[in-house]
Amino acid sequence: MRNDVEEISFKELLGYSIEGEEVAHEAYMEISEKLSGLASDRFQNLAKDELDHKQKLLKLHEHEFGDKEYIIPKGEGFPPHEGDFIKIDTDKLNSLISTLESAIEAEKDAYELYYRLAEKIGKHSALFNYIALMEKGHQVSLEEEKEMYEEILKEKAKREDITIDKLGFSRYE
Repeated sequence: MRNDVEEISFKELLGYSIEGEEVAHEAYMEISEKLSGLASDRFQNLAKDELDHKQKLLKLHEHEFGDKEYIIPKGEGFPPHEGDFIKIDTDKLNSLISTLESAIEAEKDAYELYYRLAEKIGKHSALFNYIALMEKGHQVSLEEEKEMYEEILKEKAKREDITIDKLGFSRYE
């Protein structure tokens, strides 16, 4: 994100945020479709949350600007949207861990964006703080899930007498 959100208009920031939630929703849905069971459910729930965030931001846009037709700002200084960071590679467990890592980074960035918006846009700080906390919650739950899968890989390596390196897992040690 640009270092100084003061340089960016509220309308641009809101449009950027709305689009980011849509991109994240699509990425999480794509991941959920490649998985099954509880892992799929996790990403469906994240997608649902991102869609909920988008709807709340669209309501704010309509309230402030009279419509839901938002502007997606272009140019230098804007980071990729939340969902742009999410690499979708779930064929193997260590690939799923990589997907979780990129989702964790995306959620960290989203938290930072909404936290900064709450500081900048005082009259809407309650909404932006709420979304920031939701994004932080996503980050924490994804970190916990990643740890669980890492433990599964470690246990598999012990049972099968395979080194961590052969599982493609050495970077986690």
